[in-house]
Amino acid sequence: MKPQSALALKGTPIEEWTDVHFFRPVGIRIARALEPTRVSADQVTLWGLVVGLVAGHLVVYPSLWLNLAGVALLVVSDLFDSADGQLARLRGTSTRLGRVLDGLSDMTRFLNLYVHLLVRMVHGQGWGWPAVVLVFVVIWSHSFQGATVDFIKNVFLEVGAGRGGETDLPEDLQPSGQGGVLARVAGRLYRAYSRRQAMMFPVTYRLLQSARRSGLDRALGERYAERQAALLPVLTLIATNIRFALLAAAILAGHVWWFLFVTAVPMNFVMAAVILVHERNTAGLVRGIAGHAQVPVGAD
Repeated sequence: MKPQSALALKGTPIEEWTDVHFFRPVGIRIARALEPTRVSADQVTLWGLVVGLVAGHLVVYPSLWLNLAGVALLVVSDLFDSADGQLARLRGTSTRLGRVLDGLSDMTRFLNLYVHLLVRMVHGQGWGWPAVVLVFVVIWSHSFQGATVDFIKNVFLEVGAGRGGETDLPEDLQPSGQGGVLARVAGRLYRAYSRRQAMMFPVTYRLLQSARRSGLDRALGERYAERQAALLPVLTLIATNIRFALLAAAILAGHVWWFLFVTAVPMNFVMAAVILVHERNTAGLVRGIAGHAQVPVGAD
């Protein structure tokens, strides 16, 4: 088993400052306290989901203190989100289903938040249909932004660092017909999620296919890490943690729609730029080693 200090982090290069100094340290303490108990990692995921749902409900009220309590509970919810994966790694019980449920929990927490903000804007502030359209765009945007962050970080671990990536390609996720209803539904959603990532990053997808089929040349991995490392800090601008601060700032300013606008417009520009640069870097890298790598950049 790995030393516990190594289990606290998914991988140092991809961790945000707030993860390294707050979410991971607190999360590993929760995980270590729960390790000798019968509480499962999936149960911790459920705790985080319930706390997150309560947090989202608190922002519907026109009360500053209830709103700030909601933000605080969102942070608590994310602490559980950090602890569940660390608990699974401590016990050596990490599973694909657990990762899927963790992702669904995260999306559900924010979907709940956005719906409550919509109710607040329509019924409390008279926004009407513009609020519906804005929240719909935000939900779509959040989904793609999260997929972008998740894909780049895991590919960096697998290709750049040569360890620890959890990226599943669409061909890895064929329906099995086994498991309960929840497992089958989660599997379908996760397959759709994986196909979306492959469509968003076609060049990187082909690189992963080739690396897994023929083996990864470490020289290629090192050059990938050099080219893509500068993008990792930019991911913090569209990741989860920054949303807590943005929501708190919008609440304190008395304009919750600011939070939605930032998600729908500036964050999408950042996401588009990150995808473009990442794919261009990957394509340039593959072309540069065309004599050694077996990655058909222009092929389907």
